[in-house]
Amino acid sequence: MQNSNIFIMRNLSFIILASLLVLASSCSDDFLDRTPPGNLTDETFYKSPDAGFKSLVTCYRGFVSNFWGYEAARAELGNMATDDADKGGSDAGDRPFVTDLGFGRALSSNETLAGYWTARYSAIGNCNVALERLPEANLIDAGGAPLSPELKSRYLAEIRFLRAFFYFELAEVFGGVPLVTKTLTVDDRTKLARASATEVFQFIEAELTAVANDPAMLSATNLQAAELGRATREAAWALLARTYLFFAKDDAALFAKARDAAKKVIDSGAFALHPQFQEIFLENGYKTKEAVFSIIMGDDPAVPIIGSTINVYCSPRGATGGWGFDLPTQDLVNEFEAGDPRLLFTVLQSGDEFPKLNGTKEVLDFSTYPNTGYHSRKVYLPEARRGQGWGNDAWTYHPIRYADVLLMYAEALIESGGDKAEAVNYINQVRKRASGSQRKDVEAASRVLKVAEKPLPDIKTSDDLRKAVRHERRVELAMEYHRLFDLMRWNTLVPTMKAYSTKPLTNGKGGNFTAGRNEIFPIPQIEIDRSGGSIGQNPNY
Repeated sequence: MQNSNIFIMRNLSFIILASLLVLASSCSDDFLDRTPPGNLTDETFYKSPDAGFKSLVTCYRGFVSNFWGYEAARAELGNMATDDADKGGSDAGDRPFVTDLGFGRALSSNETLAGYWTARYSAIGNCNVALERLPEANLIDAGGAPLSPELKSRYLAEIRFLRAFFYFELAEVFGGVPLVTKTLTVDDRTKLARASATEVFQFIEAELTAVANDPAMLSATNLQAAELGRATREAAWALLARTYLFFAKDDAALFAKARDAAKKVIDSGAFALHPQFQEIFLENGYKTKEAVFSIIMGDDPAVPIIGSTINVYCSPRGATGGWGFDLPTQDLVNEFEAGDPRLLFTVLQSGDEFPKLNGTKEVLDFSTYPNTGYHSRKVYLPEARRGQGWGNDAWTYHPIRYADVLLMYAEALIESGGDKAEAVNYINQVRKRASGSQRKDVEAASRVLKVAEKPLPDIKTSDDLRKAVRHERRVELAMEYHRLFDLMRWNTLVPTMKAYSTKPLTNGKGGNFTAGRNEIFPIPQIEIDRSGGSIGQNPNY
């Protein structure tokens, strides 16, 4: 295995059990029904060794158990639906509904949106089961001893964090959604109704606040090596800051709350900007002080279901065996300043060379399929880091990095009328780390792109600070699935995409975006139908 302390997937028995626990929900028409199948009852499973921990692992598996609905959909919306990346693939007919997202013509039948909805509600359903069953269960640990109340409380706090995370992701894309906090019966399905976006926000806020203040929730300041990848109270504060910033588009008073939440993460002293930008995305990136909350997926040849598929999905076609999706645009490349080494570690180009295990070189060649001229470097793995088969790559996804927290804090300061000098200081911390990073790809044999030894200039208090922090987020977090949601919360998605459609090389992408409709995405029609119409559609879809 990549590392023996990989938390989420470290034991095959956990995975088998997790699969059994979600078996009843694997069909798309009953993913909210969570009656345990067969003999997995309170009298059997919850009395078995380590049942509490196994239930927790099942909840973490919400990030990885549905590739198309979670990993692929995250990239298709966060990157490909924006001016940062085009769809890619073999040709225009390869997943054409992904193209529709970026052109502003997504329908309620869109497959990406349907998968996104299902994956997150399936994960929420698993969390609901655990939150219902664990409190009253007489749990025992792996050795058969009674599980301590403190450890059970910690499990429950982590699960509440995860459920809030999945609800936040739903709210970003769809606005108000059904707020399901208990296991539903078949009859309940036709009574589902959408909570308002405000009600979903209030639920997320209450859950994350409770988790962050729960004495049982572990702090990142004393997280052990074997626990890397698990949620902490600092991760809860960081997600709360992100939640406040997102919903501040409708309530500017939330900027101050976002500022305070992000500052708690900074003041914890648990995190730091890693000196070398590229190393965040290499094999041990999750071990750096930059990782606030990371999903660690490691390769184990004996267990081929462990690992990530996003690297295959978004890597170049041809010799690498990739499928060629998620292509950075020229518009994104143009956003980087001269001398910014982050560009080298964000994009690949045709002609880049990487060493192979047999001593030869793998030369990237984009000439056999449509492309923008670029692929994502952040997900590309040289041969030495690839798994033994499809979807079995050792890779870490960082939903929350410390640089993101610093930029959230700076933005919240700016938007709440805070100290400009303090905001500039945090923006410049991120820029200085970038500027001081090496300008050589340590994994490559040769790269086409050469980055000038030119330091990035400091931002000044007299600059347009809103513009500065938005620029910094785009280049620092490029191809990490934040772009769509930043544009949405800034209330700039529609004008940005309309303007993008008129630029060279865009083929009109974004031209169909329309005010009053495309600020949000349609509810999947299949979910409306399953509810008997009790779930309503978003306006103008």
